[in-house]
Amino acid sequence: MKKIDWKKLKENILDVIYPKHIKCIFCDEELNEDAHNDTCVECLHRLPFIMHGCPKCGGIIDDNNTGVCDTCKRNMNTYYFDEAKSVFVYMDEVVSLVHNYKIKNIRYLSEPIGKYLAERFVTWGINVDYITAVPLHENREKQRWFNQAREMALVVSELVNVPYIDCVKKVVDNKRQASLDMNERKTNVIDAYKFDSGYKDRIKNKNVLLIDDVFTTGATTNEVSKVLKHAGAKAVFILTFAHSVLGDFENVRQKLSNKKL
Repeated sequence: MKKIDWKKLKENILDVIYPKHIKCIFCDEELNEDAHNDTCVECLHRLPFIMHGCPKCGGIIDDNNTGVCDTCKRNMNTYYFDEAKSVFVYMDEVVSLVHNYKIKNIRYLSEPIGKYLAERFVTWGINVDYITAVPLHENREKQRWFNQAREMALVVSELVNVPYIDCVKKVVDNKRQASLDMNERKTNVIDAYKFDSGYKDRIKNKNVLLIDDVFTTGATTNEVSKVLKHAGAKAVFILTFAHSVLGDFENVRQKLSNKKL
């Protein structure tokens, strides 16, 4: 009897439930010829794009802010990454999309999410030699069926023609970051990642783009950046689909309504 490929079967079922390129990935309305990247025009106008971000972490700041955000002012000396950017504020429809991608395992979302990341990378204007992604522990990856950060990164790699390498492994199956406060997040990821020594000669003095889905406190991406820097990387840049707000959501909504993000 032929062995059933349960992973492929699950993907086929999800493709039927969530068909590609027909409905908006954010609001589920049908797309028309004016849509961009599987996103309807209405969502394109209201989505919380980060147009003016902190020059260090990529989080939202006011137009009249000429320096880094308050969080970066407090934590700058602990950062291993050189600069970070995000496409969206992590709120409303963006939260729902990330949830569908990670929790419901709607894998085809890798393509439009990756395209949004590639667009932000191109406008960023940085030069990188390699792209990699925040890894999952093998136990977690088996539960989720795939590493969403890697899938996003592979799309970006193909679109911008920069090679992807799996050079960092997660070696500790620690607690999930979402269940922890800011200080616990920092200690939870210490020594949880290890560099694959097989890539040491390739990464020495190179610029690396590290991709993940959401930048919350930056604890995870900073720890992976530390591993990359200790392995010899010259610079590490962070690119995430969304950036969490660690403050007043209503203030953010006001800025959005005034198009000042």
